Amino acid sequence: MNQLRLAVVGCGHLGTIHARLLAGRDDVELVAVVDPVAEARDRVAAAHGCRALAEPKDLIGLVDAAVVAAPTGLHAAVVLPLLEGGIDMLVEKPLAATPEDAWAIAVAARRLGRIVSVGHVERFNPAWRTAAERAGEVRFLEARRLAPFTFRSLDVGVVHDLMIHDIDLALSLSPGPLETVEAQGLVATGGHEDAVRARLVFASGFIAELSASRISPRAERTIALWSVGGTVSVDLTTRAVEVIAPSESVRSGRFTADQVPFAERAGLKERFFAEILPLETVHVADANAIACEHDDLVAAIRTGTEPLVPATAGAAAVEVASRVLEVLEYARFGGGRPAGRTRPVSIPLFPHRKTG
Repeated sequence: MNQLRLAVVGCGHLGTIHARLLAGRDDVELVAVVDPVAEARDRVAAAHGCRALAEPKDLIGLVDAAVVAAPTGLHAAVVLPLLEGGIDMLVEKPLAATPEDAWAIAVAARRLGRIVSVGHVERFNPAWRTAAERAGEVRFLEARRLAPFTFRSLDVGVVHDLMIHDIDLALSLSPGPLETVEAQGLVATGGHEDAVRARLVFASGFIAELSASRISPRAERTIALWSVGGTVSVDLTTRAVEVIAPSESVRSGRFTADQVPFAERAGLKERFFAEILPLETVHVADANAIACEHDDLVAAIRTGTEPLVPATAGAAAVEVASRVLEVLEYARFGGGRPAGRTRPVSIPLFPHRKTG
């Protein structure tokens, strides 16, 4: 099988990881890396024995596909010309800085018949996949995504930097049209929001409560899923998945807690998560989620099938993120500017568009 010729655009933290993983694949040839900063592109190119280029347009005719890990605000300017040049792509999340640019990419990909996969890496986390499969029809999702400050992604706030992961996961459950959004936040490090709590309510009755912070002293990536079939808790970092399912006595309605004789309650309390609501810890196989993204991209290109996270899904996540920012009420640490809204964006949500 011929190797696919690939390039990486952007030699920052994520771009460097993409280049290293792609260079180690047998089915891919890492042809070039692109970055306007000579020191950055030369460093990565030297590490993997590939070409160092300053301009993305120089990839046209040179590669079959590219991974775009440039700053979010540059995505549309990088991606659209490469699509016109016949190049398939994996674009790091978020797909673009605005819904207009994100949908422009999705429309261009469809018009030109090109593959665009979006780097919502948590979709490839085996713990999420296991949790989503075990949860059934989810009615409520609660996500907490907290991280210490890193000085990366300063061109966007925490909604586009971190919360958008969980927006995408919520949309992947096909909850239907979004009806209402509420959001509160904090600004601590500059002009962008650093911590946000949002509540998304969908027409189907599905509710997603999302918390994201990039000024937390401790890291956390956890999700709880509630359905009529039970609850699933997942730690996306440790890949621990716990499932609580109703026993037959609960499903049939035969178990009623206040009818349990007092003499039996102490013993049953100790056996509650074995007999009444059995608790199961699910083994999750280890996997490199970014490498799985690459597997998905290569398979989509070779077979012409849709990737797991197509451009339409990436655009839908950007649109919901913009809805969160549109209604976001925030306070600023230390006072100064009064509480208010961050850069309002009047963007309608298109509920008919595909989100999965």
